[in-house]
Amino acid sequence: MNASVLRLVLRGSFAGNKARLALTVLCIALGVALAGAVHTLHASALAEIERAARALSGKADVEIRGPRSGFDEALYPLIAKREEVLVASPVVDLEAPLANSPGTLRVLGVDPFRAARLQAGYVAGSSSANFTWSTEGLDASNAWLTPAALARLGAQPGQTIALRSDAGDVHLRIAGVLPSLDAGGDAAVVDIAAAQERFGRVGRLSRIDVRLRPGVDAAAFRTALASVLPPGVVASAPASIATRAESITRAYRVNLTALALMALLTGLFLVYSTLALQAARRRQEHALLRALGVTGRGLSFLIVMEGALVGVAGAIVGTLLGLAASRAILRRSGTDLGAGYFRGLDATFAPDPWALGAIALLGVAAAAAGCGVIARAASRLDVAAALRDRALDVPQQRSGGVIAAACLAALGAVLLLVPPVTGLPVGGYLAITCWLAASVLLVAPACRGALQHLARVRDPVAALAVAQVRHLPGHLSASVAGIVVSASLCVAMAVMVHSFRVSLDAWLQGVIGADLYARAAEEGDTVRFSLEQQGRVAALPGIARVDARQYDRLAIAEGAAPLTLVARPLDATILRGFQAEPAEPPPATSEVPVWANDAALDLQAWRIGDRVTIPVAGRSIAVVIAGRYRDYSRTWGALLMDLAAYRRITGDSSASDLAIHLRDRSQATAVSAAMRAALPEMGSLALEDGTSIHRRSLEIFDRTFAVTYALEAVAIAIALGGITSSFAALAWSRRREFGLLRHLGLTRREILRMLALEGAATGLLGALIGLASGAAISLVLVHVVNRQSFHWGMEVHWPLAALAALVLALVAACAAGASWSARAALRDDAVRAVRDDA
Repeated sequence: MNASVLRLVLRGSFAGNKARLALTVLCIALGVALAGAVHTLHASALAEIERAARALSGKADVEIRGPRSGFDEALYPLIAKREEVLVASPVVDLEAPLANSPGTLRVLGVDPFRAARLQAGYVAGSSSANFTWSTEGLDASNAWLTPAALARLGAQPGQTIALRSDAGDVHLRIAGVLPSLDAGGDAAVVDIAAAQERFGRVGRLSRIDVRLRPGVDAAAFRTALASVLPPGVVASAPASIATRAESITRAYRVNLTALALMALLTGLFLVYSTLALQAARRRQEHALLRALGVTGRGLSFLIVMEGALVGVAGAIVGTLLGLAASRAILRRSGTDLGAGYFRGLDATFAPDPWALGAIALLGVAAAAAGCGVIARAASRLDVAAALRDRALDVPQQRSGGVIAAACLAALGAVLLLVPPVTGLPVGGYLAITCWLAASVLLVAPACRGALQHLARVRDPVAALAVAQVRHLPGHLSASVAGIVVSASLCVAMAVMVHSFRVSLDAWLQGVIGADLYARAAEEGDTVRFSLEQQGRVAALPGIARVDARQYDRLAIAEGAAPLTLVARPLDATILRGFQAEPAEPPPATSEVPVWANDAALDLQAWRIGDRVTIPVAGRSIAVVIAGRYRDYSRTWGALLMDLAAYRRITGDSSASDLAIHLRDRSQATAVSAAMRAALPEMGSLALEDGTSIHRRSLEIFDRTFAVTYALEAVAIAIALGGITSSFAALAWSRRREFGLLRHLGLTRREILRMLALEGAATGLLGALIGLASGAAISLVLVHVVNRQSFHWGMEVHWPLAALAALVLALVAACAAGASWSARAALRDDAVRAVRDDA
């Protein structure tokens, strides 16, 4: 087939099916747009984190970091005097709550003379040829803000900002702006001595930025430092912050992108059903082309080209829609899609052209693949029979489907045994793909079985609908396939989300045991409760008991995610609330027992009973893993340690939070007022009752999965669009039949009811197969994908009412779509319809 003939045939094919092809293009575009928008938002967030990390590290080759509580500044001269080091810059890095508005401000305490050699942007005007040093940079009351911080605070140079600290409010005068740190995010730069003294960090550092002498290998230097750094202090590459952010959020981003791509997969079956029915209507045209000399391979190429061109159009429109949507979302609400990983991040629009190109190619490939089966059937066309036959049914495979489905199901079961790859459940994804494919392969046998067992009906309209469905089993299978894919995914996600929510609700009920919770500050790490303040709270009337809690972020190894240490009183009741195993404290021994959450056990390769060392307060502490506990809030790993043991090890008696048990819960308001009066110096004190925390946690959960619900809705909409398109095409081909039925006495309403029954039968069959397939896939999501991605353990809970509603909604939507799509075909009068040779 030469190019001119190909172009002529394609133009005629597209011109005669504009509405249906436009719907197909739109559905593919939606799938591409969703995946592209999700990826672009996440790529923009990660790019912003990397820009900020590089802007603040400047020319540093190595960063030496410690735990959240910092490390002894005595380490600094040991590093600075090493012969490999050209310059070392000590840094105090804090998150201080704002005194007069919500939120926090990052405070960077630096030595301006050393910091300027690594990052000139830390010192205003230092890059100018006329720059001269002044003592203004050493003034403890001065701060220099990044442009982003100045804009967020709505302040001007010369004004004063107030920040919270243990010693009271810290007032800083905005001495100027640091334009060279425009990419550094929200931050205020102060003299390091001022940061240590005014924020209670005397003698402590957060990190040391190191620039090496020319020729020194950074990796070798980090290896050499490992033997001299104190426990809990690690040396890493400057970009490690961005790398850790990418690692921590990888599972969330991949799972959300995979869900978005499911809409694209549904579009594949839409392309198949639309073009398959179109090919069935054009059998005589294809036979004529074969009779005129077009080879079977040429005809297959023509059909695949039709699908590919539809895919190209959908990919282009989808990419543009995705870019527009992601840009609009970025401007309106930032890069966070509900999970909180990128909350508050003001990112710049930074699409990844390679990734967007790959997603677009997936759209084209999906459309072309959807035509593969059609092309194979067309290439084996019996020319003589097709020229005589006016059948409208879609060709379908007669045998082998059940065996292939069984093989795919078995392969999927084996893939469930594959361990996670770089923290991703690759085996789980592949198993889901295999089981979805098996479900689709079972559609045709299931349709044939259902048609054989259809009971006779007395209602003439229903009998006509049954006869039509029996007459076009291929069309039924093609329409059902799209429903099966979308319904399977929706059922699986509904079961997983419901199971997660029920498990989270039960966990919250056990964990939130106190009546009132007090935090030294809503956010930030510069304000804590002293032991004396804890005593003041405990002595208030109406309070039965006060449980203090302290947190630290431990640096375990270079490039690894930090491990959160939670110190709180532990007894059997609290351990049962955390669903710990075992839930009883071990007998008192010289060993320090800790309970690890599932993420810590997985990521650190620990087992219950292991004796390990962890860095606490600059020392290596030997602990025993006494058990595991369930934790839905820290997917990077956490340890529970008894507060008394923590205080004995660290000598730190302060507390970040207080869990307050009341004698009378109804007195919570009065006790809250009494606490504020007893702690007048703590202007950042945040109080919340346990019921509110429980409710807010579930609201955050629902907000987190709102995007999931939206993606599921789009997948269902695409499937329904496919059904509407295929029924519209079929109805247009059946105009002569409708005219004959009108002559035989059926009214227009009865014909529409007949089509609605055909659509309802299609929807019911697809929903039932999808229900079975989705139930199996939900087990993979709960026990494999979530476990390997986020290290969450949960039980399966079946949302029976929601699943029943989903089935009914699918059946109703299919019936309505089939009926509505045929209205155009019924506009002609009966005489002209019968005369039409269709």
